[in-house]
Amino acid sequence: MKSMNIQNFSLGLLASSIILYFLYIGQSIIIPLVIAIIIWYIIISLTEAFKKIKIGSIKIPHWLALLFSLASFAIIAWIFVDFVNKNVQEVIIAAPSYQAKFQSIFTNLQASLNLEEQISLQQILEWVNLSTIATTAAGIVTTIAGFASIIFIYVLFLLLEYHTFNEKIFKLIPDKKKRDDSTALINKISKDINTYIKIKTFVSFLTALLCFIVLSIMGIQFAGFWAVLIFVLNFIPNVGSLIAVILPGLFSLVQYDLPHAFLLLLILTLIQMTIGNILEPRLMGKSLNLSPLVIIISLVIWGSLWGIVGMFLCVPIMVITNIILAKFPATKPIAILLSSRGDII
Repeated sequence: MKSMNIQNFSLGLLASSIILYFLYIGQSIIIPLVIAIIIWYIIISLTEAFKKIKIGSIKIPHWLALLFSLASFAIIAWIFVDFVNKNVQEVIIAAPSYQAKFQSIFTNLQASLNLEEQISLQQILEWVNLSTIATTAAGIVTTIAGFASIIFIYVLFLLLEYHTFNEKIFKLIPDKKKRDDSTALINKISKDINTYIKIKTFVSFLTALLCFIVLSIMGIQFAGFWAVLIFVLNFIPNVGSLIAVILPGLFSLVQYDLPHAFLLLLILTLIQMTIGNILEPRLMGKSLNLSPLVIIISLVIWGSLWGIVGMFLCVPIMVITNIILAKFPATKPIAILLSSRGDII
């Protein structure tokens, strides 16, 4: 029995390594597909929401609801991309003057401290390089745009296949009990991912809006750019919100002084902690159900595999993985270990 468990563990580890290897080498195909699935899912969710709208006693038909959802998604995406591009261009133009101010501040700091060994400015300036930050902020948009044609094809075929999905499940799994279990599993995944996307988008938007108001009141330059960056970075668990606070604070130090930067850091941290540690967990409930350690590890793994896109997708991927693992007796212990408190449904 013991040798059997060791053998199963070894096979599982080997299979996981092979899967991760293929996910890495096949990222140019898999990443557009995953992005397409997310876009398709958002469009379908919007379609279902539009179908619930009634004009008197008349319901909106499916084809019209789908048309509305496609138009809504396209308009929102266009506005967001246009806003990002405009802000990024402004930041890139102003970047050289900010870099010069950074260098002056660090040089004066070293001189005032009478340091025997001079701190290397190159590494510090590379990390807080405004042009690099602006380019990175636009990197996600650029990545998606680079895959635009294949993503469009994927989304189109997913929409065409949507109505035949239930029929395929029915023919693929003739046994009613197994079919009901499979449908329940799919519905559970759909519900939890839907909850995660909606709540994460809401709290990220709320955080970005509050931070934008604070940045504007305090007269911080590029308040719109920082707000977009905060919104985007909040989708990266744990690390994203930390970076979203530090970067505006550093550039506030360049624009004004240390007290100004300290006050800004304090307010932004308070906003992030209030929303991230109080509001978001209450809204999310048990739908996430992942250990913080598991989230950090998955962030590192998926970030290594797929870069920035992997960092954004690590939580939904782990949520789906944990739900599937919880459904099988052999993998249920793993699901318990991955969960936040050991409670699985």
